[in-house]
This record gives sequence, C-alpha cells and structure tokens, in this order.
Amino acid sequence: EGEQDLDRVPYAAISQEVIGKMFEAAEVVPEDVVCDLGCGDGRILFTAVKEFGTKKAIGYEIDGKLHQSCIEKAQQENLHDRVDVRQGDMLKAELSEVSVITLYLSVRGNEMVRPTLEREAKAGTRVVSYLFPMTEWQSTKEVELGKYAFGSECFRELIYVYTVPESFHKANR
Repeated sequence: EGEQDLDRVPYAAISQEVIGKMFEAAEVVPEDVVCDLGCGDGRILFTAVKEFGTKKAIGYEIDGKLHQSCIEKAQQENLHDRVDVRQGDMLKAELSEVSVITLYLSVRGNEMVRPTLEREAKAGTRVVSYLFPMTEWQSTKEVELGKYAFGSECFRELIYVYTVPESFHKANR
C-alpha cells in the first residue's frame, strides 16, 4: 500500500466548470488556503488563486513531469508566491494551514487518503470530492451536476462536501 497504489489512480483532467462548482459547493473565500491532493496539471490550484482569490493553493503531485509543469506555469504566471506545488506522496501531506481540500481520486484513493485527513486536517476544514464519496464520513452537502450513463447503468454526477469534525481533532491529540 501507499505511494505505489496511488500511482495507479489515473490522472484525469477535470473541467473548469466542475472546479467552479466544487469551489462554490465548498464556499471558498479569499481567506482560504486550498490543497489539491493529486493536483495533476494544477488547474484546481490556479483556479483557486486566480478566480476565487484564495491567499494560497498547495498541490501534491507524485508524477515528476506534471509537478515540473505546474511549477513552470506558476512561474510563467507570476503566481509562484501563491501556488505551492510539492512533489510527493499525498498520504504524507502537511495540512496544518489548509482550510479546503479538493479530491478527484477514486473510492479506493479516498479510502487511502482518509486516515491522513483524519490525522492532519484541522477541525472545520472542508473536504470536497468530485464523483467519489468518502466512505465512513457523512457529507454536509451534495451537489448533483447531472446524470450520466455508463454501459447499462445510470449514475449521478455528484460533488460531495465534508467538514472535518472536532472529534477527529481531539482523538488525534
């Protein structure tokens, strides 16, 4: 388990429309520090600082090429002081300054990252996950974007919002 399993969570780009809806659902404000676990090409990070005016966005990305391209884009756009991209294992993410965490992993990816969130995220942090729920947590909000068919099955396209409870905070101190 660990880093090698997360390598198997495939990178899939997320649309700007969905990112906007994720941030609206999580009620992102300029005082927030957003963290994207598995930040890919960094589009969530750049949207956070450019369109939602957050004071900072932190991304964790294990893929060296994606990590490097995010750093280069931050420098090109003169956002390197507000966009912090870290190459490494999201299961070891440092989340003490973070107020919003974004996820677009898989059910298994969410299960793997859940103990890190329970241990490291401070009480009141909003966790927003696109498509895949966080097992064993109760969402505070679900936003349906639509429905889609996959084979003969019909699925709801959902954004799940969770709030890290004080009980996680107390249990881990």
